[in-house]
Amino acid sequence: MRMSFKVLAAALKKQWVAERTRCQSCGMPVIYDKKYRPGSDYCSYCHDGKSFVKEMGLAEMRARVQGLLKNRKAPALIRLYMHWRLATLRRWRKSAGLR
Repeated sequence: MRMSFKVLAAALKKQWVAERTRCQSCGMPVIYDKKYRPGSDYCSYCHDGKSFVKEMGLAEMRARVQGLLKNRKAPALIRLYMHWRLATLRRWRKSAGLR
């Protein structure tokens, strides 16, 4: 099956936007959050606009995300990527020893 350049470019652009606009707590692309508030760094599942919905550590968030990805039958590579990616998000950088 041949894919046109325009179709490929559109798919790549959508993925790029999703990657740039991830919740800075759980890593979910905010384009999938129905209650997302534009300008917010967090999805509505993690932050209510004033504070985090649930206080937790990086290890607990990793376990939560891994459970969600397993339930959705995400490939192992995606689960591994998100395990690594969580530590790079704004909420967890300091606790993970990143800048």
